[in-house]
Amino acid sequence: MFQLMQRKIRTIGTNEAEKFLSFNCYEGQRPIRPRHIGILAEEMIKGTFTLGLIAIARQGWNGAESMLANGQHQCSAILEVGEPIQAVVEEYDCKTPEDFALLYRTFDNNATRSLSEIALPEARALKLDWGRRFISIILSGISFIEGHNGVHKSKRVEFLKKYIREGRLIHDLFKPVIFPEYRHLARGAVVAAMIMTLRKDAAEAETFWEEVRDGENLRGNSPSLRLRNYLLSTTIGVGRGVTSPSLNAAASNREMYGKCIVAWNAYRRGDPTALKFYADKPLPKIA
Repeated sequence: MFQLMQRKIRTIGTNEAEKFLSFNCYEGQRPIRPRHIGILAEEMIKGTFTLGLIAIARQGWNGAESMLANGQHQCSAILEVGEPIQAVVEEYDCKTPEDFALLYRTFDNNATRSLSEIALPEARALKLDWGRRFISIILSGISFIEGHNGVHKSKRVEFLKKYIREGRLIHDLFKPVIFPEYRHLARGAVVAAMIMTLRKDAAEAETFWEEVRDGENLRGNSPSLRLRNYLLSTTIGVGRGVTSPSLNAAASNREMYGKCIVAWNAYRRGDPTALKFYADKPLPKIA
């Protein structure tokens, strides 16, 4: 667990801002947002910027070097304006990457951090080299399985630990690219089905999803080809029968997940399938 070592209100001018930004070396840090820097700079010029919050972590696992956990936009705005601000400067001791990941996601103010932005440090702490887009896709699938409605994103990222094995297998299936070739797989409902089938039979599920991914050398009545064609022609909508600007059919997440499992079950049995499943029916059990 991270430990607060010091907290002081300090005057932060351009020299201090440059020093803190030199600590902005964390690979999982979210990209700088020029628009947010502009907003902060405007507040500083008007005098409506009240009190900043900058957090520095000392890495216990990397030679005690300092790393910026919060404040990159504030420091960048100071450099743009050229005038100092008052800020609470907190210094933390983080003994492990997991400590820093937890500290990083506690700072979710000003420019709100997205789910993938706070999940990236968690992934790095777990020694996962996944990119933001893939993490977002995996978390969408996990959310479908776990039922995360109303659960704060800082808690949702912790479920990555529970699905590392399946996540790694799916990451391999998505290599070397996610878009545009695999866009039909990059949906929460589909990833949820991938996770559940991989848990049932990893070797067979890998083959099944490779077929759904590529569509190569498959018979016309193949369940994997049927599912591939369905996913390529269907978007996620608010419900059955809702169309999108692309004029594709639309389905709910529940319906899409159900059809994935119907196709998987037929594949396991060696039977053809018409992919019949409707969102108001109970979800099929996984064969």
